Formats: sequence, structure tokens, C-alpha cells
Amino acid sequence: MINSTIYAGVQCILAFLESMVECMNRTTLITSEIELSAYAKINLSLYVLSRRTDGYHDIKSFMQGIDIFDTLKIKTKLINSYDYNCFFAETNIYLFSTNKDIPLTADNLAVKGATSVIEAISERYNLTELMLKSGAECISIEIDKKLPVAAGIAGGSGNAAAVMLGINFLLGSPLSMRELMEAGVKVGADVPFSIMMNARLNAGRLEGLHQLEEASSAAIVSGIGEVVEAVEPRPYFVILFNPGIAVSTKEVYEAIDRELEGTREKQREVDVNHFYNDLELYTLANYEEVQSLVSRICENLQADEVLMSGSGPTVAAYYTDYTRFEADYEALESAGWVDPTWRYWKTKSGGHDLWS
Repeated sequence: MINSTIYAGVQCILAFLESMVECMNRTTLITSEIELSAYAKINLSLYVLSRRTDGYHDIKSFMQGIDIFDTLKIKTKLINSYDYNCFFAETNIYLFSTNKDIPLTADNLAVKGATSVIEAISERYNLTELMLKSGAECISIEIDKKLPVAAGIAGGSGNAAAVMLGINFLLGSPLSMRELMEAGVKVGADVPFSIMMNARLNAGRLEGLHQLEEASSAAIVSGIGEVVEAVEPRPYFVILFNPGIAVSTKEVYEAIDRELEGTREKQREVDVNHFYNDLELYTLANYEEVQSLVSRICENLQADEVLMSGSGPTVAAYYTDYTRFEADYEALESAGWVDPTWRYWKTKSGGHDLWS
């Protein structure tokens, strides 16, 4: 009698566990929201080799993720359309952000990323079937913007990357990481790397993404940005400074073009493992605020290296010694040389694995 009672109890527990598993499986199939961190990147080196006939530039760069980010929520169901700033009827995309500095238009890289990944999926699969299977009704994007705009740290590209990864995940991960990167280059030159880097740093939320195991938070990037070779990250403590101005990447590259005009690809050796930035010379020459920022950092901090990221204006001070890093950062609050219009923050570069 006792044995039969125990047996019946065990069977009841097993039936309950089976129903829970079935419920979890159904929940997985109809997941309609994902929250991802859209990490910024820095260039430890950046060489501009030539201007192509299509207007883009061939580069070679060591890019690496840093531990600061925007937060994005991507949804395939909409509760209240009035909660969103704008709606793009052609693509059924809703966009919301509390930050007034980013464009709430079709030019927003997050919207471009959404459009690009939908097009890439449509080229390979029946999009209608995927949406029916996943219960998707639309695409809504919420951006909690913390990173400065037009700062040379690929904040917009990171937003596009997070959106592309998120939509792909919510539709059942039909595209591999490399296929997403291929679609990403149509959005912007930094997007392919941002996809790989953000896939690596959001790996725990992107289960099912094919080729995720190949991702790294650092890469040697060439071509216009479409050739991304994953490498081991280089760990640094970093203090980032932003002078509170926007730098026109277009203007900086136009200055580079004037030097390259009439010449073939620069025949020179490049060493991506050394700190270097071709764009820094032109930004410093045309933006007094950035020049002053770099000079004061070099004069007053004990950093191993000081280098502008991308086309600027963000400047990074790199440290391998934690004690010097912390001492310099703590002294900034009362330092007379720090302009009150500057924004600065401390972070780490190289990926979560190096800091756990």
C-alpha cells in the first residue's frame, strides 16, 4: 500500500515536471522581447590606407569592446503604440528613446539595422512563416541612451548591432553571426565588428545563434570594416574623456582624402598592435577642444598611452596598473585642469572574461 502510494506520488511529480518542461518550451517559442546591452568600442589602432572609388575607405584597425553601453529592448509585440516616438509604416517598426540627441527618423542606425536584418532574413527564408511561428506582429525598439552621440566610440553602430541580434533571436535565430555581419556592413562600417563584439558580450542572452562560439570582443578589422578577424583582447583599465562637442567624421575623412588625392594606396607598414590613429592628427588640427583635452591628459595623468578613438572627440587614457588608474581617476574630481564641460568615466576594455 505504501509502495503504491509512493509510486503514485512519483508519477504525479514526473507528470508535473513534464508539463513544466512543455510550458517552458512553449514560452521559448513565443518569446516576444529581449533586452540587450549595446556596448561601445575603441580603436587601439586605426590606419586609413586608401579612398575607394565608391567613397568608402580601406582601413586596418585593432578594435576592442569597452564596458560601457546603451540598453535596448527589442519586441515583436506592441502593447501601446502611443508609448513610442515614431512609427515607420513601410517596415512596421516603432522607435522610442528619451534622448533627444539621437535622430528619431529612418536615418537612425537602429532603424537601419532593423530594416537590414529583415531584408537579409527575407532573402533566405519565408519571413511571414517565421513571424507566424514566433508570434511576431511588429518590431519595436526602445533605446535607453547613455553613450555620448558622435563620440567616435560606435554608439550608433552598437545600437544597430543589438537590434539586428535581437530581431534575429526573436525570429528563431535564422541567420548566423557571420550572415548578420554581412548584412551589417550595409548599415555602417563599424557594424560588422559591433555585431561580433556585442554577440560575445551578450552571449548568455543569445542562445541558439550559430557561430556564437567564434565571437570575440576584439578583432583586427580591414577593408571598409567588413573583414573582421577575431583575436584575443588586450586588457586595459581605461579613463574616457569627452569634451562635450560633436566631431564630423565626414569632415575628418575629407581632410584625409585631400592628402590621399592622386595617390594609390599608401604603401607603408602598419602595426595594429601599437597605439596609433591616423585620424587624430586631423581632428586635433581642426578641433581646439580636442587638442586641449589631449594635451592636458598627457601633462597630468600617469597613463601608459593616450589616444583618440575613431574620429573623436572621445579620448582614452590606457592603464595596465590598477593603482595608478584608480589614483588618477579619484584625483579628477578636484583637479583644476579638468574643464567643467568635460564628461569622463572609468571603465575596462577587453571583455568580461578578463575581469571576472
